[in-house]
Amino acid sequence: MTRYELFKLLHIVGAMAWVGAGIGLLVLNRQLVRTRDFAGVLTVGRQSKALGTRLFIPASLATVVFGIALVATEPGYGFTDLWILIGFAGIVLSGIAQSAITERSGKRFIALATEHGTDHPGLTAAARGITLGSALDVGLLVVVVWAMVAKPLL
Repeated sequence: MTRYELFKLLHIVGAMAWVGAGIGLLVLNRQLVRTRDFAGVLTVGRQSKALGTRLFIPASLATVVFGIALVATEPGYGFTDLWILIGFAGIVLSGIAQSAITERSGKRFIALATEHGTDHPGLTAAARGITLGSALDVGLLVVVVWAMVAKPLL
């Protein structure tokens, strides 16, 4: 296996784990919100924190590090290529969506559920905010995957 193949494999495996886990959580969260299972949303939210440190952070770091390694070591790629810029922009915007929408809604959800229980009427809006942020995050990451596959203007 060449260095290029190794970097590409690790980049793709990282992206699969990152985007796949995000899609899985989005689908699960949407189902829980749709059925108004706010105890389930609370449980998934708490477990998501563990997934963040054990899956999302390592997978996202692997994706970025090995993507940068690919660009840095391959003569045909450049950091100013449109598809690379789309990748970086998508990753930054994904982080913003996570912190500005998903995490903020999640904290509000946990505070309401802890203080008032899982029957509080305000939980619906907070849970929808979590789902909206997750959907935006996943959508942005899918655009990044598209850019990596299509390589526009290459």
